[in-house]
Amino acid sequence: MRLNSLFEIIKKVQEKYPVFSIRYAEAEALGRWDLAVGKLISKHSRAIRVQNSILWVEVEHPIWRAELHYRKNQILNILNNKTSSSKEILKDIIYLDARSEKKSTAEPEQKVE
Repeated sequence: MRLNSLFEIIKKVQEKYPVFSIRYAEAEALGRWDLAVGKLISKHSRAIRVQNSILWVEVEHPIWRAELHYRKNQILNILNNKTSSSKEILKDIIYLDARSEKKSTAEPEQKVE
């Protein structure tokens, strides 16, 4: 199978199934996370999902979250790969504290009496 054939198949599937097209565009945007924030910040943050055009990101520390919040519009422009003809894929970013997420998924401590 030639690479061009694969791209042609994806294009046909996107035309036939608009929801697939949206999810594919979201996945492409997620794939640009490291490019959007740079190596240093990507070591301390992780794009985890897209839900209703909102990107959810886990961040290790409030200082990194503040930096990401400050650069939100710049990051969205890179993730959306904005050109004059492209539509906006991601509309917002929500930052989660990775430390509290790990605590909430852990089992509660047992009290020993």
